[in-house]
Amino acid sequence: MNNIIVNNAMLLVIAAVAASMMMLPTAEAALYTVGDDLGWTIPPGGAATYAAWAAKHSFVVKDILVFNFSAGEDDLAVVTKEDFDTCNTTNPLYEFEEPATLQFLASDTFYFTSTLAGHCSKGQKLAIYFAPSSTDSPSPSPTSSFPLKFVSQKIMQGTRT
Repeated sequence: MNNIIVNNAMLLVIAAVAASMMMLPTAEAALYTVGDDLGWTIPPGGAATYAAWAAKHSFVVKDILVFNFSAGEDDLAVVTKEDFDTCNTTNPLYEFEEPATLQFLASDTFYFTSTLAGHCSKGQKLAIYFAPSSTDSPSPSPTSSFPLKFVSQKIMQGTRT
């Protein structure tokens, strides 16, 4: 009889914890495909194309960007503001030679371009500010449905399965 009471009490505690967890505010990470159908390429309208795309969205910490391009035909580089402004791609902070899915863990402006000759100067560059999220936690955890690995303290890279 005592075991039944203990088991029932344990079930009530578990149910109460589960119910309270469901009431906590959660923020789903938004998933954005950079350039929408255009993908990550030299844009037909120059740099204004990606600037206009970014202006349509409000990015926050934990959001995810998908950079679609053909491996071997393009790449993605995260660069400093100075290198972004001058299209200097000789020493990127991070470089991805295959399509990249990136989640952003800190409020900051991130600068993207391609390291291939002439791509940046033809407009394949993008600057995005990620605002703080109302549900930021000191220890960010992945909120996506695919595996992520740390690229830096500010960026995680995902691999879709």
